[in-house]
Amino acid sequence: MTRLVRYAGWAAVAVLTVAAIVCAGCGGDGVTPAANTGSITGVIAHAGTGQGLGGITVSAGGVTTTTNADGQFTLSNVPAGNQVLTITIPPDRDLVLPPYGDIVVNVRQGQNANLPLPILVIDGIETPPNPPTYSS
Repeated sequence: MTRLVRYAGWAAVAVLTVAAIVCAGCGGDGVTPAANTGSITGVIAHAGTGQGLGGITVSAGGVTTTTNADGQFTLSNVPAGNQVLTITIPPDRDLVLPPYGDIVVNVRQGQNANLPLPILVIDGIETPPNPPTYSS
């Protein structure tokens, strides 16, 4: 009888060990849920030339990056939800578009939010393009 109880105890330990290994592989670290994040990609370009501008700092949701030589950027692991895009440009330049309000990006878990148009910047001494006029 002692031998049977000893095997049953070892069998229980083996089953619990396998169960723990299977659960650990179910995602996350077994303690915290998977992160609810996505990414944002876009381009920052010169309004007059259309050429991408490198070295511009872009941030959203506590994540920061810098544009590459072509003006492209990707913010990874941005928390899901509406995030305000912050662009830090050198003092000799001005942000043109969008001229009013914040750039708000809806980040969805596991997805990339690609900005459809470039964010335009001009040199500080240039005159910004005229806003569109609407006739009634």
